[in-house]
Amino acid sequence: MAEVASGRLGTRLGRILLLLPYAIKHPGVSIGELSERFGVTTRDLLEDFRLVYLCGLPGYGPGDLIDVTLEEDAVYVSMADYFGSPLRLTAAEALALYSGGAAVAALPGMEEADALRRALAKLGGALGASGTDGDDSGIEVKLAHGPAEHMEILQRALGEGKRVSLEYFSASRGALTSRVADPWGLVATLGRWYLIAFDHLSEDERMFRIDRIKSAALLDERANVPDDFDPERYKAAFVEREKQARLILEISPEASGWFRESYPALGARGLADGWTRVEMASGGEAWAATLVLRLGKDVRSVRPETVMTAARTLGAAMVSAHTS
Repeated sequence: MAEVASGRLGTRLGRILLLLPYAIKHPGVSIGELSERFGVTTRDLLEDFRLVYLCGLPGYGPGDLIDVTLEEDAVYVSMADYFGSPLRLTAAEALALYSGGAAVAALPGMEEADALRRALAKLGGALGASGTDGDDSGIEVKLAHGPAEHMEILQRALGEGKRVSLEYFSASRGALTSRVADPWGLVATLGRWYLIAFDHLSEDERMFRIDRIKSAALLDERANVPDDFDPERYKAAFVEREKQARLILEISPEASGWFRESYPALGARGLADGWTRVEMASGGEAWAATLVLRLGKDVRSVRPETVMTAARTLGAAMVSAHTS
């Protein structure tokens, strides 16, 4: 039952994050009104309030805790004292908070998150210059996730603990593949949404780019989710893997022009002697070695060093093949 509990916990947390701001804004609101507005039973609603009752930060004195009071049918929520003090963030912290909040607000099912949108508007206004169409942030956050219905199906699968069938474009195979997967979680990283799941085609865990899913369908079969599943661990490992998959080269002035027109770069910086330092996503060690051979004398300072070693090995094999 761990997989079902995990999905329900995520749904419950999302509901609580909407429920608390509404109850704070409307002191004395009735249980019946909350139940009807948020589409939840009275029993589940009371369990939600019991969960947040006396939550807070260490110290755990009366002023450090969230307090929920039920008087007959009326609900009163008092926030801890630290919510009354202005939150001071560095620019980097504020931008990270804004980016994460905007990504969550764009998810299907978050249309009712008015409090989140108001907070983002205030935070965005403090971060940037005035935007257009009533947006004062001057900042736009877009995460690639493909059609919204795919995200809705995956969220439902996670909430109900069900398997999904996918038509997925595999970049490594260069083809559309049919798969059955046990969804474990959704993570946003490097500008995209990913589904972490057990893939029955490869019989291994995989991270699927949501914008590469052509179709998704909910199955009646139960998904198996590990008890120790931690999406943050996968996100950190993926980011580190992406960093390791980057290729750094220094390109000569003679080759810099055609190279930058032919190959997309993540970043480029001119050096004092006229050479250009380029950072790019690597298509794999064999691909990178072939590129280095093509550049020949017009490349130097290749990183990682394993690519240069692979290029020398490949070059020697080519010479041997032509002379034998």
